[in-house]
Amino acid sequence: MIFQDVIFVYRCGVPWTTLTCSASSTWSRGNCPTLLAVHVHAQVSVYGMSSHTYLVTGAAGFIGANYVHYVRQIEPDARIVVVDNLSFGSNIHNLDEVRDHITFIPADIADHAAMSDIYQRCRPDFLVNFAAESHNDRAIIDPSAFMRSNALGAQVLLECSREFPVRSHLHVSTIEVYGELGDGDAHFTESSPLNAKTPYSAAKAAGDQIVRAYMHTYPSMNIRMTHCANNYGAYQLPEKLLALAITNVLRGRKVPLYGDGQQRRDWLHVLDHCRGIHAALHADVAFDREAAATDPSHLPIFDLSARTELTNYAVVSAALRELNVDPTEWIEYVPDRPNHDKRYLIDPAKAETALGWKPTIPFADGIAETVRWYRDNTDWWEQVIEVKGELAFDWGADRQLLVDSMWGALGDRRVQGFQAV
Repeated sequence: MIFQDVIFVYRCGVPWTTLTCSASSTWSRGNCPTLLAVHVHAQVSVYGMSSHTYLVTGAAGFIGANYVHYVRQIEPDARIVVVDNLSFGSNIHNLDEVRDHITFIPADIADHAAMSDIYQRCRPDFLVNFAAESHNDRAIIDPSAFMRSNALGAQVLLECSREFPVRSHLHVSTIEVYGELGDGDAHFTESSPLNAKTPYSAAKAAGDQIVRAYMHTYPSMNIRMTHCANNYGAYQLPEKLLALAITNVLRGRKVPLYGDGQQRRDWLHVLDHCRGIHAALHADVAFDREAAATDPSHLPIFDLSARTELTNYAVVSAALRELNVDPTEWIEYVPDRPNHDKRYLIDPAKAETALGWKPTIPFADGIAETVRWYRDNTDWWEQVIEVKGELAFDWGADRQLLVDSMWGALGDRRVQGFQAV
């Protein structure tokens, strides 16, 4: 694959342009930039004005990229501006198929000066924030980066939407902010207390609390938030459970499974998730402030789920059977991750009623489609592994990582052998 360095010049109100730059270019930015220069391993072209402008942050990640593809499909005339800092979880090639129809700006959502300038120049109608550090295992090793993106970044975007008002501002969050669900409990709902147990989910919960505070304090901002079940589908990094299982088998490697594999998760195809996000973004979601003061279910918060609760073993087994291999021969059990949630499940009833949204992709069909995608896109995931390395630590062999990280001694020590779920 040929890589090309590009400079993205962004000027809202006139056609956007992409200029080739030298290989020595670096990302340079002042307090209020008019030009961004960055090394990018693909050319992303852009185009001019249209009726709606979407600003999508975290758009080079798994779910964000799928959402950009979705919006491009259902609103071909929309102007889509995407922002990503191209951190570990991002992959610019996730946007290759839409690169002629989007504007890409490399930026950190926690950088207020940069984001304020982007808002001022682009004047988005809609903001959708996918930007987050989301790797549970990596958060155990280095929690600080997660707080910057997931909490501070969320607040910076809210301030930008307050300074430069948008039609609606949607913050994408996760089921994990609710914590672990007891065996006797049916599900979490929008009124459930936040009870995060891990550094990742705590950082997301901090962002959620900031979003809720802005909902209460600035109701005219038209903010809404979603929580999603575990997603699966195209463009997911092969450190996550299903993507790791599929790519390991395609490479002739066994599939590591944490603990006894009986952790239970709620599963939702990423395209159903994207449809739910878009429905929430465009819905009329005026809320009763007095009722919401004591019951968060009255806030414009929507839990998105397909009501598909399965053990990790069952999920991996379904993928392996689709790959025509015997799960009992290809699964190997590895030491569990510290503080690993045993079960979580959310109820999508509010989203179904208020948004008219329902998932449409049965799990069996979604697994089959996902396996086909990874079979057909080996260049994509092989390049991810080549660039990022093996995407896992082994908690059995490398628990010293926890000790090392406390003293700042963590190096780039990657070992094959576990998944993040």
